[in-house]
Amino acid sequence: MSEDTENQEDNVEKNVPADQIGQLEAEINTLKDTFLRKIAESDNLRKRLEKEKEDAIRFSNTRFARDLLTVADNLERVTENSATIREKIETEAGLKIFFDGVLLCEKELVSIFSKYGISRIAVKIGDGFNPEYHQAMCEEESSDYEAGVVLRIMQVGYTYHGRLLRPAMVSVSKKI
Repeated sequence: MSEDTENQEDNVEKNVPADQIGQLEAEINTLKDTFLRKIAESDNLRKRLEKEKEDAIRFSNTRFARDLLTVADNLERVTENSATIREKIETEAGLKIFFDGVLLCEKELVSIFSKYGISRIAVKIGDGFNPEYHQAMCEEESSDYEAGVVLRIMQVGYTYHGRLLRPAMVSVSKKI
């Protein structure tokens, strides 16, 4: 270093009071802290936006999936009493073929649902009412069950990649 540069630094140190140096160092530390917080905030925002983008892509077919549920409902209604219907149909070859076709359609629809992340909500009579996945359509008095138990399933519910697509519509027991 040259003599002039050293003299200038000495003069700067002599001309700046110690308390002002402390204030400047505190301000530098505050600015560093603010800067690091802004970087962290920016990183968190970026991550949140990436997650929202992934969810938007993942759940973009929700309307399509919801529309398919009515097809599943109708096929299930046709095949609901399959044992009784099958006994009557087996005497008529054409009706048996028709019924087998309906069963095949239902099987294929369930396969497609599975492929695209659509799952039935597993609920059966005697299960406890779960407001996250069930919608109580009515309450019925029951001496067989305590209050808050599923007595009837009126419509099956579905999830789409774990997110509720449609709640199961159920009848729930109440105290007598």
